[in-house]
Parts: sequence; C-alpha cells; structure tokens
Amino acid sequence: MSVSDQPARISARTPAGILARLDALRTADLPVRGGRTMAYVYDSGLDGPEALAAAAQARVAGVNGLDMTVFPSVVTLENEVVGRAARLLGGDGGTAGVFTSGGTESCMLAVLTAREHARRTRGLREGAELVLPATAHAAFHKAAHLFGLRVVEVPVDPLTFEVRAGDMAAAITDRTALVVVSAPSYPHGVIDPVAGVAAAAAARGVLCHVDACIGGWYLGHLRLAPDAPDIPAFDLSVPGVTSVSADLHKYGYTPKGASVLLFRDAELRRHGWFAQAGWPGYPVVNPTLQGTRSAAPLAGAWAVLEHIGTDGYTDLARRVH
Repeated sequence: MSVSDQPARISARTPAGILARLDALRTADLPVRGGRTMAYVYDSGLDGPEALAAAAQARVAGVNGLDMTVFPSVVTLENEVVGRAARLLGGDGGTAGVFTSGGTESCMLAVLTAREHARRTRGLREGAELVLPATAHAAFHKAAHLFGLRVVEVPVDPLTFEVRAGDMAAAITDRTALVVVSAPSYPHGVIDPVAGVAAAAAARGVLCHVDACIGGWYLGHLRLAPDAPDIPAFDLSVPGVTSVSADLHKYGYTPKGASVLLFRDAELRRHGWFAQAGWPGYPVVNPTLQGTRSAAPLAGAWAVLEHIGTDGYTDLARRVH
C-alpha cells in the first residue's frame, strides 16, 4: 500500500485533553487576575470585560488586517478606537493614528516616522539623532538601533528624576529628528516637562513625541474626575507635541497587545507608512511594522473600550490613583 492509499490518521488527542494540557502548563505561570503580576498584566477587577473580549476576538478569528479592502470591518474598528483615543488625548478633527501591537511598536513607529520626516522635509539623510531623557523606555533605544539613529541621552534630576527642559533644549541640534518625553516615565512614574520640551523642539523645527504608553489612558481619564489632582498637560493639546503613544492593554484593561499611536495630522502619519508596488506580487501598504496582523487584539480592545466607557474608566482611574 502506498502512502497515499493509507487511511488518514485521526489524532487521538481530544479537545478536552489538549485544553487540559494547556491548563497544566499554566500552573507554572503567575496569575493574570488579582493584581499580583505587576507591569505584565493589568487587571481592572471588573467582572465581564475579560469574557467580552474573548467573545469579540473569537468573532474575528482569521480576519487579516493586512488588506482592509478585503476586511472593511478592520477599518471601522480601528477608526473608532483611534477616534476615542484622539478625543481623550487632545486631538482634533485632523488627528490621525494607528492601532499597534503594543507600546514598543508604537514607540518604534514614532521614531521611524520622525526619521523619514527629517529625510523628506529637511534633507537629513545621514546621522539623524534621537534626543531623550535617561529615563525614556528602552523601546526608543531599540528603535534607534534598528533604524540607524544616534541616541543623545540627557541626564535627569537626581532627586526628582525629571528631565530639565533646558537640558533637552541644549541637546537639540540640526541633526535631531525627534525628541522624546515621558508621561510618565516607566522607572519612576514622573511626568517630564512636556510643554517646555515641546516648545524647544518646535522652535527648531523638530518633532516631539510623548510616550504616554503607561499614563495615557489612566491620566487622560483621571483628569476628568471632579476631584482630579493637578495633572500638567501632556498630550496633543500641548503646542509642539506631534505624536503621542498610549497603550490600551495597560490601564485600558484590554487584551494584549493593543496600543495606539496618534499623530497631529495625517500628513505626518504618512511618513511612517511602507508601500511597495514595484514587485510581481500585490501592492503592499503597511501602516505598522507588521504585514499580516490579526484583528483579534483590535476587536478585543474595541469591545472593552465600548463596554467600560468614559465614566467607567474615570472611576477606575480614581481607584488606581
């Protein structure tokens, strides 16, 4: 009997057995609920969002965000998620954005966009620099390494851990493609002087990115509370700020991985897109670093954002604070 004549072998592993094996593997992991896994998992403590997100993700299983003309639902979901973020973080009718796989991708896209913007508008072809505080997230160093920028690291105040706007301004040169500030910084939870740094960058014609991956959703809603603490402006409402990143899978409590990168306008956003039609295959247009990308994180994030809503997030932010 040839191989082709042999009857197909049916796996003896049942769905129940496979899931039991997965459960067994998970026993070695830290719990994802109960607030015991700091930094890696953010638990709202609410009943409902987790099951809702799982159901939403299941409904788009197999949907590929590579081509939105084939799956137009992706366009609607992304527009609604980005629009919600823009309204929260100082955007207006001209604000543009993109849904990404997480904070690292959002930060990397901000750097890539700035590099391309400097090349096309200022003729800065070689030796582009990235000015950032010593407390900026490692994702920016990763982006500089991959995209060929030189990092100019500015020390922070040894007592407050806040970078000084004057020090950042002094570090800007004709080769600076982007300056970065944090709201807040990951190591210490300190909001950098966004307004001062953004003004200095704008005066030199340089883009300014605010890394609000941790704080965007949390601080953005906290300031809506009646008893909100004094929170300095940190988002697109600040003159000179040209982009902001905010993770949804942190204090937005959505499934991993979900982040949003906002740009002041669509003209700036286009510098970060990749397009290639000069090959024998289909036209490739990628707004993110990914080509094929699952719609599941987007659908899960959209569902949770819709479910919790502005009032719910404001209450959660007050509890967290």
